[in-house]
Parts: sequence; C-alpha cells; structure tokens
Amino acid sequence: MNATNLNEAEVARQKELFEAIHDRYSEATTDKYAEAYKEEFIYNPILAELESASSLMELASGVGSASGWMRDHHPGLEISGCDISESATRDFTARHDRPCYVWDLTKPIEPEETYDAVLVMGGIHHLVADLPTAFANISRMLNPGGKLIMTEPNSDFILEPIRKLWYKLDTDHFDAENEHALSHPKLAKEHAGSLVPTSLRYVGGPAYFLLLQNWVLRVPNGAKKFIAPALMVMERLYHMLPGKMPFSTFVACWEKPLDK
Repeated sequence: MNATNLNEAEVARQKELFEAIHDRYSEATTDKYAEAYKEEFIYNPILAELESASSLMELASGVGSASGWMRDHHPGLEISGCDISESATRDFTARHDRPCYVWDLTKPIEPEETYDAVLVMGGIHHLVADLPTAFANISRMLNPGGKLIMTEPNSDFILEPIRKLWYKLDTDHFDAENEHALSHPKLAKEHAGSLVPTSLRYVGGPAYFLLLQNWVLRVPNGAKKFIAPALMVMERLYHMLPGKMPFSTFVACWEKPLDK
C-alpha cells in the first residue's frame, strides 16, 4: 500500500471512530456538570480573548457547544463550525442554524470566508499526521489580527505515561497512531509559523477527568450529580498548584499579525 492510500485509510479509520463515539461524547461533555466545569475553568477565560471578535470558526466542533456558549455570552458573534464527522456537522447546523463543514484539516483547505477567531477544543492533537498543513489551514482562516484559541491535552503532564498507555489500550475511544498529547513549548517552536503565541494557561485536575472525560473512564453520567459538588471545590484548590506538570490540559492563544 503506498503512502497516499495509507493516509486515506487512516483518515477513514479516524472518521469511523469519531462517528462511533459522537453520541456518547456529546452526552457526557454537554450535560450541566460538564458545562459548569468548562464555564468556570475554560470558557470564561476564552471569552475574554474574544472581546473584539465578530466571527468565530470552531474546528473539530462536534455539536458546537463551545462556540454556542461563546455566542450566547458575546451577543453578535457569528459562529461556524467544521468536523470530520458528518453526524457532528448535521447536529451543529440543527442546533445553531449556522454552517458546519465536513473538513479533513490535514488536507489543504481554501476557506470561502475568514474569521476573527478560530477556536479548537481538543482537536489539534487529532491532527498530528500533518500539523504543518493543519496550521497553514488555520492561518488562512484567520483575518489579520485574528486569534487561534486552543485547548489541548498537555504532554508535559506528570501522568502522561499512563495516558499514552491508555491511548494504546483503549482502541474503542482513541486512535493512538494518529493522536497524542502536545507540549505547548514544542508546538509553538515547531508550528506557530506566522502566528504569535500571546497567552498560555494550564488547567485540568481530578474534576476534569471525572466530569468531562468520564465517558472514557466508564464512569456513568448519572454519577456526576453525587460527585460534582465536592470535585469542583477540590478543583479550585488544585488549580492553585504551580507549573505545568500537575495539569492535564493547556489553553493557549496565538495571534495572526496585522501585516500578514
């Protein structure tokens, strides 16, 4: 099998995986407990970065819960989405009455529109097969002065060896050959290109896994109502820890210079 065919096979496998987990992922990550976590630790800081934005593209959008929240809290923000999963794009459009494109971001894309912001909630680490192409696509989507805001698994996390093993063993939820956690310093050094990193935060302790990733841990959604109150208190204390090693995830903002 030549390289082109292998790549097509890998894309098809990844698309099949995302279609298979779409419903479970959406149910677990959009209930009130997951949304409360994201609102406090992720969404509100991102919203501050969007103060001057009037348009936003959410990549690997799923049903668009993140971009929808941003629109609800930033009146006038026009949102769009894209995903490799056709089920996700249909659900995005039905939910928001806005366009959502079926795109493979590891292939060159010439978007018809450009945006003030591109938001990616855990999607870049699925594009490791061709990160240079993915970031070139993102740069083309952004207006001059626009922002790329991404939330990705942190490979500098102290428990990263366990996560790598989990990815390899849990083939029902992960494609270990084509996704892995990312180190923001390495990512910025190798792939920022014409974009300029401007801010970085690390998040994600026990509540991140049990309220957002419970579906891969096989923790029933119904258990959240019993564990969420104590977990949220613990998470606020956990986020007082310094550095990047205690945290599973980073939230970064990169900007496209005005002269690009």
